[in-house]
Amino acid sequence: MNGRELNSDLEAGETTALIAKPMRSDYHEKTAQKDNHTCDGNGDDDDDDELADLILHMFMANFQYSDDLSRYPKTNPKLPPVVRFKRHRNFYIFEINQFRHWWKTSRLLVRLSGGYEYCLNNLAWFAMGAFNVKKHKQAKRALKSMKAIGRGGVSREFLQNVHPFTRSVRLLLAIARGWEARVDNRFFEVLVAEAFAFMGNRCSRWIGRKGIDGITKSVLFPISAKFIAPYLDQNSRPVIVTMGFIRAILPFALSFQGSRFGRQLTFNTFKYANYRWHPVQSVMKFDKNAGVYQDMELDPELLGIAHRVAVAIDHGDNPVQSRENLLELGFHIFACGSGGHASYRQFVGEKVITLYITPYGPSILDEMPRYIILERRKAVSKTVNSSIINASAKPQAAICGFTYSGAYFQSQEWAALTNRYQLTLDAYERSCKILGTNTAMRHNNPLAGPPRDLQTLKEFIRYGNLPKKQRKDKKRWKNINREVERVARTVAKYQKQGTAPKQVIVYLEGLDCSAKSSTGGLVCSALEKCGYDVRTAQHNRPPNEEQKKKPWMDRGRFEFPEDVYGPDEEKPEYTALVWDRGPAGDFVYGSFASLNKTEKKMKYEEFRQYDAMCRVEDVLFIKLLFVADRDSIAGTLGKRLAHKKIARDLRIWLDANSIPHSREGLEEIEAHIDPTDFVAFNKYKSNLSIFTEFARNTNTLRNRTNMGSPDKYDDHWNVICTTKRYPARLKLLKKFEQQLRRYAVTPTDRVTLVGKFYAYFDPRTVARRLSSIVPENYVEEKHEAKKVSTRAIFQTFLLVLLLYFYAYITWKFDMTDYL
Repeated sequence: MNGRELNSDLEAGETTALIAKPMRSDYHEKTAQKDNHTCDGNGDDDDDDELADLILHMFMANFQYSDDLSRYPKTNPKLPPVVRFKRHRNFYIFEINQFRHWWKTSRLLVRLSGGYEYCLNNLAWFAMGAFNVKKHKQAKRALKSMKAIGRGGVSREFLQNVHPFTRSVRLLLAIARGWEARVDNRFFEVLVAEAFAFMGNRCSRWIGRKGIDGITKSVLFPISAKFIAPYLDQNSRPVIVTMGFIRAILPFALSFQGSRFGRQLTFNTFKYANYRWHPVQSVMKFDKNAGVYQDMELDPELLGIAHRVAVAIDHGDNPVQSRENLLELGFHIFACGSGGHASYRQFVGEKVITLYITPYGPSILDEMPRYIILERRKAVSKTVNSSIINASAKPQAAICGFTYSGAYFQSQEWAALTNRYQLTLDAYERSCKILGTNTAMRHNNPLAGPPRDLQTLKEFIRYGNLPKKQRKDKKRWKNINREVERVARTVAKYQKQGTAPKQVIVYLEGLDCSAKSSTGGLVCSALEKCGYDVRTAQHNRPPNEEQKKKPWMDRGRFEFPEDVYGPDEEKPEYTALVWDRGPAGDFVYGSFASLNKTEKKMKYEEFRQYDAMCRVEDVLFIKLLFVADRDSIAGTLGKRLAHKKIARDLRIWLDANSIPHSREGLEEIEAHIDPTDFVAFNKYKSNLSIFTEFARNTNTLRNRTNMGSPDKYDDHWNVICTTKRYPARLKLLKKFEQQLRRYAVTPTDRVTLVGKFYAYFDPRTVARRLSSIVPENYVEEKHEAKKVSTRAIFQTFLLVLLLYFYAYITWKFDMTDYL
């Protein structure tokens, strides 16, 4: 029965009959009888019963849920989550912070203007020119004049009166940041960090003022008395005025560094105390559940359902198919409305799970995202159309998020995707505007034409970034290139000594969209600068029929660097091979995902024997596992979606030219993202677990009994966290240099010619003799309580010192008074 029929029935005077029907029988008995109905939605009796239930429970005062009808969820979010430009900083917090910085700068200008007004006072001006700083009392009076200028002169009273307002703004911002950090369960951590940032601010200001006073009194005044005052009729007035204005500016400048010191020291203390992910660390010290940040604890049942709902909705271009997929999950549609809104429900025992789906524009690459709400309630009634009655009950748990291309995104993850998507398009548009202009031609790589491949597209977009970001990126890449050059010099040094590896395998494995190629490529760049011939082997495809007949870790599939050269090719002296994906991918994307523990142990042993053979053949095997948090991966997805949209525009651009252009580069851009990336994002937790399990059970550890010194060559798995790309890339280059040094300075670790002869007939014998492999038992993930980090203890001690210093300069608190 639709709304028009309902109105006609009410106008016909049938309201009394509809209300009287359920009133003549017990409501709970009626509900029990209705539990046997099916959800086919057919029959006028079911519609009449539902309408009667609706009217009864909306207007009967004694109904226990009548006051909760306002809890019916909205179909759209109250505030669009995409306003979060950065994690822990939404639009309002950003604006408050901008106002605070403006207020700090304004107070500095007021202080400087007050100091200038003080200098315009004739009495003060002539007094500063008459002071003889050689004399003790006059030096003290000169120092007071210098302090008066630094304190703002006539504006000092105003600055003191606005102190409460300044503190209130800072307190409001600190609470807002902490409140925003609840999404990561870091409310307490952020509040502590803001408190120590304030302490660092005050302490740095105090140090700046006292430092200027001490330098002026002990250094500058004596120098002025000897070298300036005898030759000027103004005596030491220039020193007094100059140092006065410096005293006004220096604490302001140091306050930013003090705040940063206190805040970062607190965050680093929590980081090491909670064993969060580092830019580079061993897999045996890696805790997959620690993360860079800890997401808010959502209801696990609803969160799992949300991921399955995202798969069912898929791209959403076929609503009929989406409804059928949701029906297979047990969700029956019971309402729909304008704009594509639809409501579903599922009964699970005594619970009812309600799903609300709403299109959330604008579309991205002709695909409309969906905003979904999942709620779990105790089922009040299981009748055919008891949705509103059940909705009146208070939800036991609820989550909301977005779906796109078969992946579920939480609000902060969707904000990361959409903002990175829009920023990339904005940078591309700005680059198009300056194309061919004098501004563009001033750069070393002028924008002379449209980009034709992924590399030139990245350079093209880089010139469209805002000037501040361009300077920041340029500085960072300069430091990274400097580090690459330094590593290349180290490799060249070992090449001259004859201890550098002749063959290098760089195995890049990890999560999709975790910057494997761009970050691992820096190692290859360092090798190429030293004459290594670097080639790439793609292992992201299943084995063919011929490879299936051979052992899994056969060199026919997973090659050595020398295996990629044909019989007619000349093999260089130094070669390197990049494995883009590898054996671990078979456990995530291939047929090994369903193996039991015993079968997995056999496969792990095969990989360890392959690793041992690399030692036999003097092959340096670099194993890198790349991980990143969900926000970072979502941002990378947004960037690649923008690249794909730009590639469509470039096709039109190139078609408009009068000369033909190659389109192969555009296909490379479009192929840089595919639906499997979103499938992998939706399985983020399980994929991360499988990758870490593989690395943990194939990790190579030194056997100090057979290998001698503990400083011998080591080639264990390294986990690279690319949530923050810049520190990860620097740390990776340093880690590679460390592994290279361990290889080069310990030639005794290598197997002799006799050992190679035995290895040719029985590789397992040499592998056992090397015995640098983890035990054959399955390596479980450690869940016991971790030891307290030594660095966390030391940084906690620094925080206590900062607290004591702040108490000393504020309240003159001295521990010696209590000892």
